[in-house]
Amino acid sequence: MMKDEMFDDPTANSDSEEELLEAKQQAMGRLRVWRRRSIYSVIALFFSCASVTPFLYGHSLHSYWDGFGKYLVLLSMGLLPVAVYCTGLFWGSWLSLRDVEKGNL
Repeated sequence: MMKDEMFDDPTANSDSEEELLEAKQQAMGRLRVWRRRSIYSVIALFFSCASVTPFLYGHSLHSYWDGFGKYLVLLSMGLLPVAVYCTGLFWGSWLSLRDVEKGNL
């Protein structure tokens, strides 16, 4: 089938509309998943970083820095790449949905 004939065929148009709708639904589902994961990972990073504060010099739990505070810093350092990864995939899925809605497949 020639390229010009494909655009003139009404059944080909309905297939492309169905494919566009399916692509949009998949992009919306992916966006929902990565938005949720991004929010959870950023909240976990925030609370992990905030929990380090009582162990810093001059605060009440500084005497426990060696036993517990250092591990909270390591936990925060480990959660940072997770939050960046999830937020990056959320941004990418948002761009994908935007392209599908514009029709720029």
